[in-house]
Amino acid sequence: MSNSSSHFPDDDHAENDPAKTYRIGHKERDEAIEVLREAAGDGRITVEELDERMEKVHAARFPVDLDEVLSDLTIQLPSDRFRPGSAVARSTPAGRAIDSGKPLVIKAGWESDLRRGRWQVPPSIRCEPSMSNVELNFLEVETDLEVINVEVVAGMGSVIVVVPDDWAVNVDDLSKSWGSVKSVVNAVPEGRKPIIEVTGSIGMGSFRARFANFLDRRRMAK
Repeated sequence: MSNSSSHFPDDDHAENDPAKTYRIGHKERDEAIEVLREAAGDGRITVEELDERMEKVHAARFPVDLDEVLSDLTIQLPSDRFRPGSAVARSTPAGRAIDSGKPLVIKAGWESDLRRGRWQVPPSIRCEPSMSNVELNFLEVETDLEVINVEVVAGMGSVIVVVPDDWAVNVDDLSKSWGSVKSVVNAVPEGRKPIIEVTGSIGMGSFRARFANFLDRRRMAK
């Protein structure tokens, strides 16, 4: 496997390398495991290698530790997003999928993932609220998209969608299974404003679609 330290050839830079000092969490480990599973499914690594590498991912503490596991499987190394000078860090806005042809995957394991403010919204988003909550807050979003597809993967957490008054949310194709689905938002947008088409299953969690409340307006005013 390649030596990830080649990004920072001298010792002074290496000591200040955020990829060697920033502690990773469940989100980064889950993303690495997804790469491994896809590689195993494509036949690029064996089942035995998959198990071995997953153990290393669980033991990883810093982005460079994940590089050692993934460097022969992808050119988009985990450390790249933590290094301001890297091509990925320069070209990829926060919250935007690296490959525009793939959905933005938002996972909430033990920690909630809240997308607020002016974030880059792709045409497709997949929410995986396995244990905690995912919030998609579109109140300050600027987009030319007419349709935003949101797929919910069944879990025990919740998905909260917050939209401006003239947007729409359609939950007709969202299965609630054992959970609950509630939307106070119109299913038809005003004019050419976006509509959010929600599909998938909420599992044992809950889905809520609403407009801005007092706390949202207070947060936006700051």
